[in-house]
Amino acid sequence: MQSLTSCQCSVCCGCFQQHFTVAIRDKHIRDMVCPVCWEPDINDPEHLNSYFSTLDIQQLRECLEPEVYELFHKKLTEQALIKDPKFLWCCHCSYGFIYDGDQLKVICFQCRNSFCAQCKRPWEPQHAGLSCEQYQSWKRENDPEYQKQGLAGYLRDNGIPACPNCRFQYALSKGGCMHFCCSQCRYQFCSGCNNPFHTTCTVDECSVSGLHAHHPRDCLFYLRDWEPSRLQALLQNNGVDFNTEPPPGTQT
Repeated sequence: MQSLTSCQCSVCCGCFQQHFTVAIRDKHIRDMVCPVCWEPDINDPEHLNSYFSTLDIQQLRECLEPEVYELFHKKLTEQALIKDPKFLWCCHCSYGFIYDGDQLKVICFQCRNSFCAQCKRPWEPQHAGLSCEQYQSWKRENDPEYQKQGLAGYLRDNGIPACPNCRFQYALSKGGCMHFCCSQCRYQFCSGCNNPFHTTCTVDECSVSGLHAHHPRDCLFYLRDWEPSRLQALLQNNGVDFNTEPPPGTQT
């Protein structure tokens, strides 16, 4: 039997090897905990580093296949890198790297495509000499392709560009729950306002128990499931003009 250093559980050597092999190959590094009691809680970075250091030296090195053990260290390295403010994810191929330059235009070492280091969007010549906000304003006013996309283009630029914790970028499909869990760092947040979800709330005056987030009043969380007629009534009651007819040539 194999005894884990973080708890009192014992697991047979075959199950121990299979559990950690599957966790390393197919899951997140935070899933590499005891298969019996699912301890310890390694959300604390300091706890995570000490746990993996002990687990590596005492157990993993001897029981894992060489290629799995190498992948384990690769994931540990990535976990450390994403905490570096200079670490960037490429928006074209999701390759990650450290960028020490001070220019907005960045060229990915993997796919050789360029993107903006600040707004993380594909680089265009019109971005040169402009801030990201100025560039997006120019794009909205001058780019015919952007204007054709209408609401889709607006949501693309004003939706969630990246995980607020590790900055990994996502393209969200329509629908689904607004409670989002990053596949890279396991940070839980609202895809409408980026506010974190809590199980043990850090807000002193909060009396809510269980999983929840504190959404601002303008978060889509409050309006997402409303019927169109109710949304239209809300706009009308507050004197907000909106189009009631579809654009010419569209099918309703």
